[in-house]
Amino acid sequence: MGGRCPALTGGMARTPRAVRVVVRWRAGPTWTSGAVDEQPGWDEHAAFIDDLVERGIFVMGGPLADQSGSLSLLENVSEQEARELVGEDPFVANGVFELEEVRAWNVFVDELSSEPSA
Repeated sequence: MGGRCPALTGGMARTPRAVRVVVRWRAGPTWTSGAVDEQPGWDEHAAFIDDLVERGIFVMGGPLADQSGSLSLLENVSEQEARELVGEDPFVANGVFELEEVRAWNVFVDELSSEPSA
């Protein structure tokens, strides 16, 4: 403990590399016990997510391992814009997902990004 974190050296600890938005969902009343692609409205949900990916907004997402909900990671939108966007997800309209939380996230370490460090 108390060791250095190489990813945070060089001033990065003061300035986030990115501000992203984390969306936390809980399973809604129509979530079935099957896999996510077996949920009602899967095709519409998948098309909605594909559009967000193409627009450079949806970065990462998927169900929690215990199937109690899902997490999504968005970028290039504000917290409010994200809240409005995810409300349009067909999984929300049909009750597969219930929005639990939308939060802006200051990312300091991002080893998944293909962008070089500043």
